[in-house]
Amino acid sequence: MIIQILSKVINKGYLDKNKYDITSPFFAGTNVAFRKSALSEAGLYDNNCKSGEDQDICFRIAKKGFELYFEPRAVVFHKNEMSLRLFARRWYYYGFHHPYLFRKHSSKGFKLFITKFRKNEQSLYHQLFKARLPFTIIIFLTPFLVMHILFAITLISLVLGLATVALVSGGALIIVGIQNFKADIRRRNMLEALIFIFLRYIANLALLGGGFLGGIKSGMLYFGGTLDCNN
Repeated sequence: MIIQILSKVINKGYLDKNKYDITSPFFAGTNVAFRKSALSEAGLYDNNCKSGEDQDICFRIAKKGFELYFEPRAVVFHKNEMSLRLFARRWYYYGFHHPYLFRKHSSKGFKLFITKFRKNEQSLYHQLFKARLPFTIIIFLTPFLVMHILFAITLISLVLGLATVALVSGGALIIVGIQNFKADIRRRNMLEALIFIFLRYIANLALLGGGFLGGIKSGMLYFGGTLDCNN
């Protein structure tokens, strides 16, 4: 996923502009200020960005050589009336429009990203592999995606009677599932943990599904990042 919460990744200070890219953390448009000179050089918000417009403008400003400074004391509180249906629709909307940013800022080809688990780094993803192709395939191999791949392997193995494969993939599924939901499992009580696990799963499913369909619309195969334990 492109959406990354800065407070979970870095401490107060400047982001390393030499390492900043389209998968780096960004300043959400609901709590950010830009110098007029930065906007004059980088341009204003892209009206074609239905989602991720804040990531887009932060990326363009950083590319122009401006510093991005994170101040954790600058807090803004938002109160949104939200039902489960609207919650799922919002994350689907985010996912559906994220592929546009990759089409805008990335060249064609195959790019494979994996999740980083060290919280002191300024990016949550590492580009593991890339290859030049006449079309675009972008895959974020997150614990959430791996969990579902393992689930599919386990289910198919059981149907085909491959007990050993099902046992191995099932065990791996449990391990990855715990990793994916560990931040929620650690909550104070079981009911709260179950609620957050459920909400995280709904958000991730909507985000992943929206990203896949948005990628098809944008002419690419896209499996985006998700709200994993470090987001």
